[in-house]
Amino acid sequence: MTASTKSALMLFSTLLIGMLLGSLITGAVNNRRMRSLAEMRSARGLAYYLEDVVEPESDEQREAIRAVLDEAAPKFSEVMLESREQMRALTDSVLAELDPLLTGEQRERLEERMRMGPRGTPGGQRPDDERRRRRPHPEGERDPGPPPPPPPGAGQDEPSPPPPTGTGT
Repeated sequence: MTASTKSALMLFSTLLIGMLLGSLITGAVNNRRMRSLAEMRSARGLAYYLEDVVEPESDEQREAIRAVLDEAAPKFSEVMLESREQMRALTDSVLAELDPLLTGEQRERLEERMRMGPRGTPGGQRPDDERRRRRPHPEGERDPGPPPPPPPGAGQDEPSPPPPTGTGT
C-alpha cells in the first residue's frame, strides 16, 4: 500500500468517525431537548421550570414558591388540556373547509402530514425537501407585509411639540 493510499484511507476514516460522533452527539442533544419539552408540557414540569428560573434564595422561599406552584399545577393542566382540545377543533374545522378546494394528491399529502404530527416525520424532525423551502411569489413579487406604523404624533388632535434645539453639548 502506497503512502498516498494510506493517507487517503486515514483521512476517510477520520471523516467517517467524525460524522458518526457528530450524529450520535446530535441525537443525544435532540433527545434531551425533546425530554425537556415533554416535561414542560406537564403541569409539574412547568412548575419545576419556573422554580429553576426564580432560583429561590432560601429553603423557606423555596417552600413558599412550591406551595403557590403546586396550587396552580391543576389549573395549568386544565388550561393545557383545553388549549389542545381547542386547537384540535380548529384544525378539524380548517381541514373541513380546505377539503373541497384540494386535489386528490394534495389531500393525500395533507392527510399523510397530519398523521405524522406537527414536525413532519414520526421522529419529530422536519423533512429537508423542496416543498418546505420558501418559494418566490408566482409573479415575482414579495408579500409587502403589514403597513409601516404611522409617524409619531400622526392622528393626534394636539400638535406635536417642536423638536429640541440644542447646541449639541
